[in-house]
Amino acid sequence: MFDNIINGFAAIFAVGPILGIIAGVLVGIIFGAIPGISGIMAISIILPLTFYVDPIIGITMLLAVYKAGIYGGSISAILINTPGAAASFLTAQDGNALTKMGKAGKALDISLFSSVTGEALATIVLIFIAAPISAISLQAGPIEKVFLLLFAFTVIGSLAGESISRGLLSCCLGMMFAMVGLSSITGASRFTFDIPELMAGFTFIPMLIGVLVMPEVINVIRNRHQSQQEISLTKSANRDDNRISWKEYKGLFGTILKSSGIGTFVGALPGLGSSTAAFIAYGEAKRTSKTPEKFGKGSVEGIAAAESANNAVCGSSMIPMLTLSIPGDDVAALLMGAFLIHGLTPGPMIFFEHTETIYAIFAGFLLTDLFLLVIARSGFRFFTKVASLKRYFIFPCVTVFAFTGAFTTAQNMDDVLILIVFTIVGYAMRLIGLNPAVFIF
Repeated sequence: MFDNIINGFAAIFAVGPILGIIAGVLVGIIFGAIPGISGIMAISIILPLTFYVDPIIGITMLLAVYKAGIYGGSISAILINTPGAAASFLTAQDGNALTKMGKAGKALDISLFSSVTGEALATIVLIFIAAPISAISLQAGPIEKVFLLLFAFTVIGSLAGESISRGLLSCCLGMMFAMVGLSSITGASRFTFDIPELMAGFTFIPMLIGVLVMPEVINVIRNRHQSQQEISLTKSANRDDNRISWKEYKGLFGTILKSSGIGTFVGALPGLGSSTAAFIAYGEAKRTSKTPEKFGKGSVEGIAAAESANNAVCGSSMIPMLTLSIPGDDVAALLMGAFLIHGLTPGPMIFFEHTETIYAIFAGFLLTDLFLLVIARSGFRFFTKVASLKRYFIFPCVTVFAFTGAFTTAQNMDDVLILIVFTIVGYAMRLIGLNPAVFIF
């Protein structure tokens, strides 16, 4: 294993992968910080751009977007009490309270260091646990695989939200669209209605962008008359109000370590996701804190717990995806599609068939944490200015990227039509309360 890890680092320390990681971190922070644009939207838009590069470059860039996007949601959460991601809801409570006290810089610092620590610890667990789990799963027979398949479908229950029936309907709708085209087993034509263009089925990327990205653009158009809050990083006369000291970080390390463990465990369980991890870790930190009355009113311990837990999910959610072909959350489901597009089939054999590539991706995971720390720490003011851009500048660009990405997937105008059709389908799903994440899964 250690030889594979060393070879992975040797592969990742090249110009292409490093530039890909830097680009992914920048895109992830910006998209995560802008309210209304989630990390999954960023990955959907960037994914087509990775088709023309080596899998090590493409996958590591997407994972960098994923990691940085989770952290980026804390920027708007802290500064304007508007979480850029659902997992940053708890961060908004304590972070914005600190901002009102003139300590926005300290809140951003705590969020960043906690996020990076949680991600790094979860990635280390991923590196040392994923391969042994895959070796065990190779011993599974038909009975175990049937139960594993049933277990995979239980993920729908956790992603469905309050209504299981709507979650099941979303799943059935997704399965129906997935069956269009030629059967991979029998070669029979299914649901093509004698339309030649449907013989190959629906292209994944245009469908994905249409269901996940474009409905958000339509929502912004509908709510265009709502006022947009300005994001700014206030200055404080006290230098310590705008940074976290080494002594403070050491004092919080126990909370960060425990919350990272919670996030790693939750992320490894398919379907729970970063929001669940953040709530569990926050509640545990409050229960064991010496000052629980400060939680929700500007507690640095609360920020550290929530951010280290929700970011730890990024690494551990890859464990069931890579070893059992079961994505840990909706973003992992999207990344699973990216692996397949690049010719990497998740499952126990991936560690034997693509050993060098997988361990290079693991090394890229760790390297992403370093670049996230450096880039985010040195660019707080820049990212806050970008996040405060008017929506009428941001979402036209998102629309252009969406249509460009749909076309470049196969350089086929039919894919643009698929994008338009699934934009309508995705928006209709949201109007009637169906879950787009379950549909994609």
